[in-house]
Amino acid sequence: MTRVRAARLVLLVAGLFAVGGLAAAQESRLKFEVYKDKAGEFRWRLKAGNGEVLATGGQGYKAKADAKRGVESVQKASTNPKANFELYEDAKKLHRWRLKATNGQVIASSSQGYKAKADAEKAIANIKANAGKAEVTEIKD
Repeated sequence: MTRVRAARLVLLVAGLFAVGGLAAAQESRLKFEVYKDKAGEFRWRLKAGNGEVLATGGQGYKAKADAKRGVESVQKASTNPKANFELYEDAKKLHRWRLKATNGQVIASSSQGYKAKADAEKAIANIKANAGKAEVTEIKD
């Protein structure tokens, strides 16, 4: 192999790692969105940097401030080392998770099912590592 080919190969491999690193960084950039649903209630969702919805709250709120407090409770709970993330299998045999507050109330749930348990665990790890510092934005009508 010539030096030029070897250098090109090194650059190609480095580029692939950089793209993978960029994808991982984007995935870890989480953002909470507070919005008003069709029924006029305020809700929140947690999105990854790629736009994928990772989690939702289970209820609607009459006041926007209450939805924001819901986000704050998820941020606080997700950074607690004793956070109660439950993994379970749904009726379609997909792996899901939910986050429970210390009083046992479900405060966040996975918005999708995962074929592999490891993927659900990866989503939980991402939320534990990044939800506490995630940006909170309001979606206007």
